[in-house]
Amino acid sequence: MRLFVHLPIKEDEPMVQNFGKYQNLVGGEFVSEGREKDIVSPVDGSKIAKVILANAEVTKRAIDEAHDAFYHKWLKTTLLERKTLLDRLSNLVQEKSELYTQLESANTGKTIRQSTLMDIPLAIDHLRYFAHETEFKETREILHPEYPGTTGTIQYAPLGVIGAIVPWNVPLMMTVWKLAPAIVAGNTIVIKSSQFTPLTALELAKDIDRAGFPAGTVNILAGEGSTIGDIIARSPKVNAVSFTGSTATGKKVLNAASSGVKKVTLELGGKSPNIVFDDAELETAVKGSLFGIYLNSGQLCESGSRLIIHKDIRKKFVEMMQEKISRLNAGNPMQFETDLSAITTSDQLDKIREMVSQGESEGVKVIQPLNIEGKVPSSGFYFPPTILSGIDGRHTIAMEEIFGPVVTVQEFESEEDAVRIANDTNYGLASAVWTKNNEKARRVASRIEAGTVWVNDYHLLSAAAPRGGFKDSGIGRELGLEGILEFTQTRHIFFSNTENALKEIAYGLLLP
Repeated sequence: MRLFVHLPIKEDEPMVQNFGKYQNLVGGEFVSEGREKDIVSPVDGSKIAKVILANAEVTKRAIDEAHDAFYHKWLKTTLLERKTLLDRLSNLVQEKSELYTQLESANTGKTIRQSTLMDIPLAIDHLRYFAHETEFKETREILHPEYPGTTGTIQYAPLGVIGAIVPWNVPLMMTVWKLAPAIVAGNTIVIKSSQFTPLTALELAKDIDRAGFPAGTVNILAGEGSTIGDIIARSPKVNAVSFTGSTATGKKVLNAASSGVKKVTLELGGKSPNIVFDDAELETAVKGSLFGIYLNSGQLCESGSRLIIHKDIRKKFVEMMQEKISRLNAGNPMQFETDLSAITTSDQLDKIREMVSQGESEGVKVIQPLNIEGKVPSSGFYFPPTILSGIDGRHTIAMEEIFGPVVTVQEFESEEDAVRIANDTNYGLASAVWTKNNEKARRVASRIEAGTVWVNDYHLLSAAAPRGGFKDSGIGRELGLEGILEFTQTRHIFFSNTENALKEIAYGLLLP
């Protein structure tokens, strides 16, 4: 992972700069039709930009533009031409990495350190991965064992127009995850960014225009899901929908898309188990578990929010966690030394408070080793790193996704017990296993009902590895070869030799 040079914020400067006004990209043009909205930074509550929220007419026009571009321009392009455009886009984003870093942190509240060292470089790396990957082939040849003298060509054809709905927590990376594989596969796309965190996606729209993508190939809108998202899901001109967000909203998208016959990929919520065995290297496991839940203040679908610890080390493990949490630096996320991210929206902050309060009313012990009062910007949205102990399967907070810096602690006695507790959830997005015994790690990982299982690590994502969930955490996969294939449909071309004797036998079933 590359590192970027950080330009520290001067003390006499405002916490967050103003980034001006952003428009939507539709058919190769930036349009301002719709409602103007102020974007408020969760860092300090200040207004940092104005965006145009696209209306229904603009959304339908974007779909029409994508549809026309697919049939009149994009179908004629080669795989190499499409990858060349992605590579050019990655270089443009690299050139403006400092701006993207500032935008991502100011808009989402994640620390500038996280944006600088993780989110922005990974977004660039993942663009480049899809620009240079070699696994995807547009065709493959087969033989028909029943019919000697015949061959077949399997084509992985594009679907057409992809409707992509991006969440508010990791806006740039999630935009890239939907854009790049769809483009490689030969589709056009309409992307709906969140009304809360659209800035990096709209900045990317400028660079897509600079990179030379044909007009209408990529359309990027900011707006509300109840209008834009519903139109995208229901449109007969949209051939597939890729959605990332909550399970409840995902079910609505799936229902809306069912009005037509289209492919749907859903990456939804999680309540991910993080299993620590008594033979784990404790110092590493503690650090990894803290990273697993408190990165981005727990606002990641795969966050390790259910800590499942062997009974013999539970007390020591939690004490080690508390000691490290107490030393975290709470402050302005736009300063490089700050460790804790803000909560991205005020509604989400309210939800976290309500769920922790509910847990406390159910008898759960609330542990908050770090007092953030007076340390974080007073007008921002913040919640302290929290540990909930005394948890069992009856507690609501042990089963429902909190999506915040809150981890529940349960203990287990045996390997069988650990697997049972881990799978006792409706979700199945991610998990982790901490042990020095690789055989045990592989055995346990293979029994956990989750799309990703880390062993002695957490949160590390590779563009080459498919990502998605079991159960209520979704259907379909993003990233890797599987992520590209999600945006294709197969066509079989059957080639028969004109002298094939089997033809006469077959035709004789009907013709004398």
